[in-house]
Amino acid sequence: MRVALVTNKESADLHTDGPRLAAAFERLGVDTAVVPWGGGTDWARFDGVLIRNTWDYVFDRDGFLAWAEAVSATTPIANSVSVLRWNTDKRYLRDLSAAGIPVVPTVWAEPGHPLPRVEWKDFVVKPSVSAGARLSARYGHGDDITGHVARIYALGAAAMIQPYVASLADDEETGTYVFGGEVSHAVTKAPVLESMRAPRDDLEAGAHQLVGPAEVDPRFAAFALGVLAAAPPVLYARVDTVVDNGEPMLMELEVTEPFLFLEHAPEAADRFAKAALRWLSP
Repeated sequence: MRVALVTNKESADLHTDGPRLAAAFERLGVDTAVVPWGGGTDWARFDGVLIRNTWDYVFDRDGFLAWAEAVSATTPIANSVSVLRWNTDKRYLRDLSAAGIPVVPTVWAEPGHPLPRVEWKDFVVKPSVSAGARLSARYGHGDDITGHVARIYALGAAAMIQPYVASLADDEETGTYVFGGEVSHAVTKAPVLESMRAPRDDLEAGAHQLVGPAEVDPRFAAFALGVLAAAPPVLYARVDTVVDNGEPMLMELEVTEPFLFLEHAPEAADRFAKAALRWLSP
């Protein structure tokens, strides 16, 4: 069996996840190849295609989804194209909120509509299509955000306005991973926008976020499974939460290209590979 682990178009690099994932699949008798998304590859020669570090889809979301659709015509892809289409625009948070999932309060500014009034003292603005904190920044009450929002509108995305996470969280943001319906491991993530007062057009801010290991918290594990019960079926997920008044609240559901941070949980590579093998051999 041969599986493609898919990366950015211009950089076939799985970073610290790569060696551990390759070794875990090898232990199961599965060959892996690290392949950039896009044209030039015969995807039909693989038994499965797993989306990994494709963070650059934010520069060409339509092209990324068209590529995934074409791949799925010949080869199983995870997560599925319908999930990728849903999750690559953060408007999916409205679906989860409507399903009863507690979500970080968000004011949505849609292209063609007046800019909503912002009452929070400390808040962030980010696009609904984003990775690595691209075009995201932190503001204070009364700051002029019209130029920032206009840049987001120019992408065809909605602007998301949320209270700054540190004002909601008692602790750092926690990411809980679920592979094949089973909770795997967890990490903590420091606020990435703490000092970002102007939006950047690249993905560098996210690359410098401080991430550390965490014990799986039963509250967050149960919350993560509840979030996924309200979402489309997925093979892998990271459920990012903050705590508000002692209760978990969803920041983001990463089911497109969540980095696994396997350096903090090396054994999770085997759990990921085994879940992928079950998906390929039901």
